[in-house]
Amino acid sequence: MIAGIFDFYDLSVFEIDFEKEGDMALEDMLIFKAEDGAEEIGKLVYLEEKSRGKELKKENQKIIRKATAHDIQKFEANQSRGDDAMVTSAELIKKHKLEMFPFYALYSLDGAKVNIIFTADDRVDFRELVKDLAKALQKQIHLKQIGPRDKARLVKGFGRCGRTFCCNGVLPSLISITMDMVRSQSLEGKGSAKLSGACGKLLCCLRYEVDAYNDLRAGLPSPGSLVKLKKAPYGTSDEGYVIALDILNRKVKVDLGNRDIVTVGADEISKVIKKGIVTTPRGNVNNAN
Repeated sequence: MIAGIFDFYDLSVFEIDFEKEGDMALEDMLIFKAEDGAEEIGKLVYLEEKSRGKELKKENQKIIRKATAHDIQKFEANQSRGDDAMVTSAELIKKHKLEMFPFYALYSLDGAKVNIIFTADDRVDFRELVKDLAKALQKQIHLKQIGPRDKARLVKGFGRCGRTFCCNGVLPSLISITMDMVRSQSLEGKGSAKLSGACGKLLCCLRYEVDAYNDLRAGLPSPGSLVKLKKAPYGTSDEGYVIALDILNRKVKVDLGNRDIVTVGADEISKVIKKGIVTTPRGNVNNAN
């Protein structure tokens, strides 16, 4: 059995092999041994037969026991102290004029260290900030930078579809979303506002249907291609340029000249005389079917 545990200190999920013991159940607060050997607190968020991803597996961590009322009391006190640490860190960041935005801070269960998690557009040199934080808080300081998608996953919320963010719900881990996926589904004309999630990055759901679109698009000529039809529509030419694709129905819109535009099925095209020119995400120009 694989257990997924949410680590409150590091704001991350990790997996370990787990033999269910006693009355442990989903959503239970647990004490586990972290990679550095210290005890930390987390929540049992899933139990499954298979791992959700190799990157989640931790070999050196293990569950010690179910959290007691005293453990939870310490955790709640550390959350309150973390709020104070957030205020201190915000003041010192302003003092050092750094372009970074802290949004979470928590003390370790033993109170010896504090982890401050922040976002930033670029890499930040926070060496002097760490020194000042250590002096102000009198603790070992850890600073962790995460991206906007990670922040959205942690903060949680609802997408325009009305459901919880995919990154916080159905997805076990963040997946890469690229403009290739947008182009495969002919969505590049929708505009960035409609293609972006609350995090400001491309929507996670753009990944879900891209394989089906790629399969359906196979064999269709790209826009800009000069094609020859098997049969010319009455009174028109049998050659024209592809101006649009209906990928789901495998149909092609062809401009035959003289304002004659027809929509034909892929099987009604005799051959591609000249391939269209498409631009790849890297800025290279290639011929493509």
